[in-house]
Amino acid sequence: MNLMVQQFQNLKSGQEENKTNHNSPTMEGEKINERINKMEEMIRRAREMEDLMDYQSLSLFPDVRLLPKFKMPTLDKFDRTGYPKSYLKMYMRAIKPLGVTEELLAQMFQNTLTGATLRWFLNLDDARARRWEDICREFHNQYKYNIEVDIIRRDLETTKQEPKESFSTFFTKWRSKATQMMNRPSEEEQLVIVVKNLLLVYYKYLFAQYFPNFKALIATRIQIEDAINNFTIKNEDPPRFKKNLGSSSKTEEVYNIYKNVPY
Repeated sequence: MNLMVQQFQNLKSGQEENKTNHNSPTMEGEKINERINKMEEMIRRAREMEDLMDYQSLSLFPDVRLLPKFKMPTLDKFDRTGYPKSYLKMYMRAIKPLGVTEELLAQMFQNTLTGATLRWFLNLDDARARRWEDICREFHNQYKYNIEVDIIRRDLETTKQEPKESFSTFFTKWRSKATQMMNRPSEEEQLVIVVKNLLLVYYKYLFAQYFPNFKALIATRIQIEDAINNFTIKNEDPPRFKKNLGSSSKTEEVYNIYKNVPY
């Protein structure tokens, strides 16, 4: 294109020189004019071609065709809040049995996206989406933070024991939520969360202790509940250990709950 423009400028310069040296048009001047006109037309067409959109580039795989009688199944659209690996697994298990190729998997993937995720996918560089494997990798890397920052963890941290709720009922409710997490905290972290969410009568005697597992925690809470049932510990006003509880045996029982945990 630049070379064509340079040739055109050279012809124009030759035309101006011809007008300066000759008062009347010559055969050579007419040829120059004709060449200039042709060159102008070529430049105009070249510029139009540059402005034209490459429609072939708009499709990931322009030559791919759907199978006869193929019908796209109805799938939940990904809106950037789910787990990318789980979504890819769901998409593959729904589409692959229909006999589609990897090119079709890539071509139709946009139909299952919405909102910001769809905008991200449409703006993805073609060089990074040449194969279905490339698209899976880019999609997973883009939304893997959904796994790293598990929103369900907050549900565990805010699930607290109600005033009239037994430890067993609370613990069952708490563990049912924990089992729904795809990436649960370690057992040590879960134990810390559970203890923090207990009523004060439990928390007062458990928060400073170390529990290697849930079995140890449950064994200790049984001792606390036995003390509560025997009125050794009051729910409303947990006793102080230096206070005389009426008998040395009861004082020793509460002291053992606090200091000696059976593991």
